[in-house]
Amino acid sequence: MKKALQGKIVVPGDKSITHRALIFACLTEGVSKIEGLSPAHDCVSTANCLRALGVDIEMSQEAGQVKAIVKSSGLSGLKSTDKMLDAGNSGTTIRLMSGLVAGRLGKFSFDGDASLRKRPMKRVLTPLSEMGAKITYLTSPGLAPFSIEGKQLEAKNFDLGVASAQVETAILLAGLQADGKTTVTLPFPARDHTRRMFKYLGIPFEAENALSTSVQKLDLSIQSKNIVVPADISSAAFFLVAAAIIPGSDVTLKNVGINPGRTLILDVLARMGADIKVVDVDAFAGEPVADIRVKYNGALSSATISGEEIARGIDEIPILALAGAFSKGELIVTGAEELRHKESDRLDLIVTNLKNAGADIDLLPDGFSVRGCKKLKGGRSWLTGDDHRLSMVGMVANAVCESELQLEETESPKISYPTFAADLEKLLV
Repeated sequence: MKKALQGKIVVPGDKSITHRALIFACLTEGVSKIEGLSPAHDCVSTANCLRALGVDIEMSQEAGQVKAIVKSSGLSGLKSTDKMLDAGNSGTTIRLMSGLVAGRLGKFSFDGDASLRKRPMKRVLTPLSEMGAKITYLTSPGLAPFSIEGKQLEAKNFDLGVASAQVETAILLAGLQADGKTTVTLPFPARDHTRRMFKYLGIPFEAENALSTSVQKLDLSIQSKNIVVPADISSAAFFLVAAAIIPGSDVTLKNVGINPGRTLILDVLARMGADIKVVDVDAFAGEPVADIRVKYNGALSSATISGEEIARGIDEIPILALAGAFSKGELIVTGAEELRHKESDRLDLIVTNLKNAGADIDLLPDGFSVRGCKKLKGGRSWLTGDDHRLSMVGMVANAVCESELQLEETESPKISYPTFAADLEKLLV
């Protein structure tokens, strides 16, 4: 008999907010104490890049919580460096850091691992170039490695073709160093962590509506503030789905960030009929947080996820595919083409893996359709493409498949959630 998930857990700090907390602290003057940081390798890459620019960052860990002390003298304190700024596997690091340095005098070179070198960079570097930064691709056009020669920037207006909070934030960081008013408009709503942290820290911006954000040159001194980072809903998602599909499960996730731009996972599970409750709502540094409880009820049904809402939970689509495989209906996902440009082609791999495990699933050009079945046989290989999220979906699938899956690797979760396997094991009783 398969084990159920039982208990309470605090997952690591939110990765998206951790990146911003570290980078935005460098826009302020003074000492910032940041608690609840993500221990993910991606966030360590951001800290290391900032250190290379002369920022004093001390990090420590106690009782499983990562803390940082950031000493900053503002944008003027950032120094150019001859060192290659290594973003590792982190798209957020390389894109946000590009916006940060675009208006600083000097030359800055960026690179990443083999996976990051395949991910599209033109979507952020072309706008920075249009603002006046000099971009040089060192190997292949549109890809890392590349160099940025910071210049005096001119403000521009940008209508983005994708609802990318990374691209939006990179342009806004450059806009804080540009002459004039820079406006970024998204096609659909996305996570608004940048707006919320700007407001919390006192960094001026204008929000014309849910899609358009404007900034002007940051001429005033912003005093540092302490920041508490909520638990990561993208990490919590694996346990939420596991509890919804494994009989006898009852799990509570503590202090999870429930930013409206990130709660697709909650909305879809609720639409499917999961027993899910959000309680004890609070706020950390302008971000809403809550405890989330999921109890198995065996009542998951059909749902549809369309392109207009994908940006609110694109990283959770692979684990939702597993939920669909255990529904009493059909889960249809469209408008998720962006999943092909993550650490792997997540669309192709999640469909291939679930089909191999026994699921009734079809690949669509920009998504998939999966019909529920009573069980997954398993007993086959599970390809991860060295993608942390696919590896973690495989671990959850192993907890519910009849026969064990052979995961291609289990090291990649260190990218976002180093203790995932151990935490999953603790909850299985």
